Amino acid sequence: MIRSMRNLETREALLLAFFATFVVLARAAMRWHLHIPGHAMLPNVLLLVLARACVERAAAATITGTLAGLACAALGMGSGGPLIVLKLMLPGLALDLGWQRSAAVRNHLLRGALLGVCAGATHFLPIALVEGLAGVAAPVVLSHALLVASSKASFGGLGGALGMAISVRLRHHGLITQT
Repeated sequence: MIRSMRNLETREALLLAFFATFVVLARAAMRWHLHIPGHAMLPNVLLLVLARACVERAAAATITGTLAGLACAALGMGSGGPLIVLKLMLPGLALDLGWQRSAAVRNHLLRGALLGVCAGATHFLPIALVEGLAGVAAPVVLSHALLVASSKASFGGLGGALGMAISVRLRHHGLITQT
């Protein structure tokens, strides 16, 4: 049973902070210019899935993404300024919303991939918001947002599958509880 965010235990808060820190470190490491659009979504989604699997709370991935976004904004990472909080919170929110709804999927790799694709596709919103507010033509905004979101969704699906595979191994060895 998933518990609400009331009375967050110290162990759970530390785990969420741990995963948020590693999301920030992964973003810093992925700033290399690999010329592969969306590649930074792989470790982000992997760590958000692990955060959600390790902490049985309704908004664990959202909190982790928000903490990571606040840390990235404070460190001046990313070109969007405070928009980085939204870029990291939305994938966590998508994971949290889909976590219980996807519980019927028995194949853990497929479940993780579906969650990761949904998390990566959320990047459509910040792109559409920024370019729409900048006055870019609607067809250009839509095509650019779909292109970026699809590449992030593909890497997010891979990261989600890897994160779920790691969480299954951790659960098998008794390091995390059954979710």
